Amino acid sequence: MGVLYITSQTGGVGKTTLTAALVGILKDSGENVIGLIPSGEGDRVEAEHVILSKLLGEAIRGPSYSSRDTLISAIVSAGEKSDFVIVEGPGTVEQADHIDIVSKTEAKAIVVSDFIDGASCLEFARDFGSALAGVVFNYRTRYGRTEMANKLTPLFEEAGIPILGVIPEDRTLLSLTVGQISENLGGKFFCGEDRSDRLVENFMIGGFGMDPGQYVFSTRNKKAVVVRGDRPDVQMSALQTDMECFIMTNGFEPIEYVKYESNEEDVAVMIVETNTLDTMDRLASLQKLARFDHPEKLKKAKTLVSENVCVETLTAPE
Repeated sequence: MGVLYITSQTGGVGKTTLTAALVGILKDSGENVIGLIPSGEGDRVEAEHVILSKLLGEAIRGPSYSSRDTLISAIVSAGEKSDFVIVEGPGTVEQADHIDIVSKTEAKAIVVSDFIDGASCLEFARDFGSALAGVVFNYRTRYGRTEMANKLTPLFEEAGIPILGVIPEDRTLLSLTVGQISENLGGKFFCGEDRSDRLVENFMIGGFGMDPGQYVFSTRNKKAVVVRGDRPDVQMSALQTDMECFIMTNGFEPIEYVKYESNEEDVAVMIVETNTLDTMDRLASLQKLARFDHPEKLKKAKTLVSENVCVETLTAPE
């Protein structure tokens, strides 16, 4: 069997995303693959595991890793039933344990790092020695190509550590659903609660401007428009463009015609008690709550990994 062990020096850098994407890519290509993603480490992890199990079926398993030895046993057991085992290393063990797990299962170690702090993982990656397959940098910023070329690539080349891929930031992976936004804002649905599972990638404020409202709103897709509930002029302009929901502020309900048009355009409407500026301030902190828990996110992750990571190199036999 081939084992890929995906780990990181810190949490929140995209280990689950990379693990699930690789499992999905190999499964789509007809490979017999099993992914081991930790469960039992909090509500967020549980939510991610539930959706991944639904999307990837038997290819994903989530043992509770109570010790280094239980994880090794889980890897060996999975390897008896598959050609590839892809493991997300739990964030609850020390690096020495990660190294021991890699050694005893003859795995290739892949270190994932946030692009912003990319240089900080160099020593962590180096400690895996010959078992290290390389490093994947995640969340590369829009203008980060220059830093990648001038700083990180020379640094890791000098250290003899392969860079397996650089994955750019993506709004889909950082987005929340309409329902999650409503829950975190304390909103209530005026209509369209059945559209709660739609992903929102952009937020726009509805207000006065020199350009026609429809032109302004058409500059962003898959968006939520934050607007006072008593501004039907702005709301009707927004409804002529691609959008997922309204966040209507100040506790005002829209007029019936806006409700009718929202239902016709398949747009949800939620109402919050806060004013528009306070609502936008609260929205700014919601990104950190994004989870890897949606079919569109898995689809996007598979595309990003296929385009930016040398999957063939990782899965090639020794």
